[in-house]
Amino acid sequence: MEIKCPKCQSNAKKNGFVFGLQRYKCKECGYQFTKEQPHGKERKDKGAAIALCSLGVSQNQAAKILGVTPTSIARWIDNIPRELSFELTPKANVQKIEETNLRTYIRQLYIENKENFLMVKNDYASGYEVNILIKNRAPSAEQNHKLTVCAFGDSILQGVVHDAQNNKYQLLKENFIAISGKKLNVAWKNYAKHGALISDGEKELLKHLNSVNESDYIFFSFGGNDCNFNWDAIAQNPNAHHLPFTPLDVFHQKYVSLIRRVQDKGKTPILFSLPPVHPQMFFDTNCRYRNSANILKFMRGDINTIYQWHSMYNMEIFKIANETSVPIIDITTFFLNRVDYKDFLCDDGVHPNAKGHLLIASAVKDFYEKYYL
Repeated sequence: MEIKCPKCQSNAKKNGFVFGLQRYKCKECGYQFTKEQPHGKERKDKGAAIALCSLGVSQNQAAKILGVTPTSIARWIDNIPRELSFELTPKANVQKIEETNLRTYIRQLYIENKENFLMVKNDYASGYEVNILIKNRAPSAEQNHKLTVCAFGDSILQGVVHDAQNNKYQLLKENFIAISGKKLNVAWKNYAKHGALISDGEKELLKHLNSVNESDYIFFSFGGNDCNFNWDAIAQNPNAHHLPFTPLDVFHQKYVSLIRRVQDKGKTPILFSLPPVHPQMFFDTNCRYRNSANILKFMRGDINTIYQWHSMYNMEIFKIANETSVPIIDITTFFLNRVDYKDFLCDDGVHPNAKGHLLIASAVKDFYEKYYL
């Protein structure tokens, strides 16, 4: 292949190397240069980025598909009106739509149209139009595969919420398990139980080994009950030595053992961190029919003690995940990132409410897209 001189467009010949790059010399004008390599991705890839995101694919997912970083995807989406508009021209009979209606329109068009179609986006800030050809394609076999997940844990994983009006616990129909199952094409086998400790998880795992063997992934969510105390005993005698239901060292040992059993079967265990407990709400609930003065005495006069204790067990879960090299879904951060995370908890200060379950579903979706479960 002949190399052209960038000055006079005549043929050039090789002329040694400079800084590791092949140097060329024009046969006509004698101009010396190195062949310039274009940086970054081609514009068609940038067009594919905005097309994928318009269809509902996350920026993380689009980045993995195109082999770039999510930051690049975000930059392309911001700059694509200016980069593509001058080289693409509108076609006849193409409907122009406002940006606010873009996602709804393009999804409908993508589903209904059997052939390729052209999407035109108006960018009113820059005055440009973007026209992108999107090819309709059948879902891959991997996308059609419905993942099966076997879950063991306590009431949070079970989907239990507290009904303050009737002062009782009940199962939330649209809990995060149900939401995730629908959105992510996941079939859940949920063996979580209200009040379950890590020792109960060991028993449940042995009872459901067949389900474990048939599942793609095994989810665990323990710790919220293990770090809790017998508050009736504390209310009666706050000066006695009271231990949590599962001491921290025992919790660590049993959780690691549970994970190893699953790993020995060739399965991938995945842990959940704990949603944060709200000290005041938790204290008020526990003192509703108990001696609040004695409970506060046990807490050394500071209701934040229970938050610190709960956080210690949550930190231990992250240590366990690191020790056993298993992934963990960090739902804690999703709650603490909110201005007031108590709005996502039931009145007991422990169980996520309906909004909280939507939050956890978002954390599961984010994890799913990041790790391609």
